[in-house]
Amino acid sequence: MFPEEYRSILVSLAEEDEDMKTLLGLFHRLKGYTTEETLVKNFTALTGKDCKELLKTLRKRGILKIGAHNEYLCLSGYEEFFDEVAHGYSLQPGDLSKYIERAVEEGDRAALKLIELVLKISKHGVPGLTHYELIRDEMSELFSPAVFHSLDGELIKEKLCVYAKKRDEEFLEFYQSGDTIKEVKERLRVWKTNKLAELPVKQMLEQEIEGLVADAKRGIGAYSAEMAEMAGLSETEVEKTVGYFSGFDVDDVFLFVTGNVLVDYDSLYVAITDSLSRYEAREWRDYPVLFITAELPKWIGTIEGAFKDAYPKLSERRMAIVVPNEVAYANFKQKLLFELVNRLGVTELSEIPKIGERTYSQTSLSKERLIDEFYY
Repeated sequence: MFPEEYRSILVSLAEEDEDMKTLLGLFHRLKGYTTEETLVKNFTALTGKDCKELLKTLRKRGILKIGAHNEYLCLSGYEEFFDEVAHGYSLQPGDLSKYIERAVEEGDRAALKLIELVLKISKHGVPGLTHYELIRDEMSELFSPAVFHSLDGELIKEKLCVYAKKRDEEFLEFYQSGDTIKEVKERLRVWKTNKLAELPVKQMLEQEIEGLVADAKRGIGAYSAEMAEMAGLSETEVEKTVGYFSGFDVDDVFLFVTGNVLVDYDSLYVAITDSLSRYEAREWRDYPVLFITAELPKWIGTIEGAFKDAYPKLSERRMAIVVPNEVAYANFKQKLLFELVNRLGVTELSEIPKIGERTYSQTSLSKERLIDEFYY
């Protein structure tokens, strides 16, 4: 077939059928990921129809072939012509910023959480789980499978996201990039900051931590001048070695309210969030950490599975999760941790990962000074 004949057939097929234009637009958008599953899912979300017959037509007319990974490809040697025609029917992205604003105004937590996860989770996923599987599982646990699939289809239909799957890759990707994504991240950050600022636990904990830090500094008050002289530091610098609080701010990556605390011999990162996904817990890298969340993660009962193949391993992390006035879990012991957990209205800690097998009362543990990790 001559190149012009190839191009003529393709243009003719597209001009005769609006659905064919949509399908070719998907080929342009999904370069390298044009498996049947990928094309069908996107096409159905966009049009409410199936595209399998259209794909058969393109193969029958000598436009497409099946590649090594079961993806649809144009015939070898005709790439330039296929890309030129497909580009002419490229799908124009929807207004992601407008979608975010509408979700904020309507208080649509599920839609905002889905956008947040698509932005936050690496396109390559984690060992054993793809980007799409991670998002699907998190959304299904936080809300429901039906809510996830509804929003998933909505993002594709509105031309905000495209779905792609090939071999061991599966992900959602925004149509837009660059400045638009930066604006969306900033809008989410502002929304999350305002939302978390409303949590009573933030103000309460801020006061409690400042009190603990002040007590620690007073404890060396009589010796601070001498210690400063010996160390060649100012008294303020010496005081910070026994009591320090960074204050709370919103982390740009995780969108948690975070702070760093030092009291006597104990240091602790504190992260406050409305919900904690397994991906967020896996990817957090500052330890020891106390996660304070409004609701208990459903994956807590199978936490070892959530951290399968994670680096570092769960046993090498020092992590605590607390729901104020309800429950707390940890895989390490520390006086500062127990002080804060107690002030959050919880008097017992369950051990991670042996949840339900062993608990520790606040009174029996708060006397311990240095970190004493659990061993399993």
